[in-house]
Amino acid sequence: MRKMDIITVQDRKDWILFHEAQQQVYRQDPTFITPLRMEVENVFNPQKNEAYSRGQARCFVLLDGERPVGRIAAFIDENRNVGQPYRSGGIGYFECINNPAFAKMLFHTAESFLKGLGVELIDGPINFGERDKYWGLLVHNFSSPLYQENYNPPYYEKLFLDNGFIPFEQILTYAGDTANIPVKRLAQIAQRLKSRHPLRVEPFDFRKLDTFARDFAQVYNAAFGNYPHFNPVSPDHVRTMMQSAKSILDPDMACLAYYEDYPAGFVALYPDINPLIKGFGGKLNLFTIPQFMWRKKRTHEYNAKGMGFGIDPAHRSKGIFALLIEYLCSERNLKRYPTMFLAAIRTHNHEIRSIYDKLQVHIDRVHVAYRKPLATRVKVSPFEFIDLPNHPETV
Repeated sequence: MRKMDIITVQDRKDWILFHEAQQQVYRQDPTFITPLRMEVENVFNPQKNEAYSRGQARCFVLLDGERPVGRIAAFIDENRNVGQPYRSGGIGYFECINNPAFAKMLFHTAESFLKGLGVELIDGPINFGERDKYWGLLVHNFSSPLYQENYNPPYYEKLFLDNGFIPFEQILTYAGDTANIPVKRLAQIAQRLKSRHPLRVEPFDFRKLDTFARDFAQVYNAAFGNYPHFNPVSPDHVRTMMQSAKSILDPDMACLAYYEDYPAGFVALYPDINPLIKGFGGKLNLFTIPQFMWRKKRTHEYNAKGMGFGIDPAHRSKGIFALLIEYLCSERNLKRYPTMFLAAIRTHNHEIRSIYDKLQVHIDRVHVAYRKPLATRVKVSPFEFIDLPNHPETV
């Protein structure tokens, strides 16, 4: 009998095993696109992820003999526990071959680590940090993943359910043909509003990064501050995020809207670069970087992937939405981005869902975040879920 062992990731050799565990799962899946290994490792690098300043994390790999067959990360972000009734932690970056016993070992290891930190409630699969990437388990539309989006085999859903995880929050990604967005009508509304009110839009400009970061953080915190487990962002975090994305960011796809010089709304999308890194195995090196640059040079159309969209509640009735869409749907952007995947939202966010419905887009894919109570006193009350739509032909 081969020896089963779970190791804690500590050095370069362990990180290689962590990544190889993922390859074991997807080696026969032509749809999968491996996330960039460096970006994943940066999530668990205290010098790269400010979440470490308010928490801790640990990564594990399951070995069957010498073969990595599963992995999981467990972490706690103390900011998310402020004002909450239960001390919670998270799991993420879970991968496992189709073996329920192996999955149970991984979940048990992560739970034991978190229990040692006094955690009573686990959320997962989620990111160690912000919600803008790797959040939720894919349960609907297993088509090619977008950049920094969780993708997984369908059998993962049963693994979570069988190990006591309760579906807690449904996450919707809307998509549609850019040409179908009612740009002219929204532009007319925007022009009329700008003639009557002190409204304006400021495009993103790296030369004004400090101002953008300050105002973006202000709008973001105002727009989402009333949600449970909200973690406010700082201007420093926004600045770091924009700088790290500089190589792929399109300034024409990000802007802030102002009302009387007060930051009132934002929208930010970026090119989905996953097609450019397909086949790289998550590696950017001397062999793959030239291929990446060549593909980028020859690519003139991208899918657009939403990073964020929000409006300050104090300004939601002032036409900010129309201004943002007017900017986003410029003639240049309509040609460059024939398909838009809007920023993922929670099903219970009725306000943004109603806004999206005006754009003639549809629910394209669905993720679910789960919760597992570790103490009998913990009660899990899921948010609203909707029945999944019949998925149209893949966009």
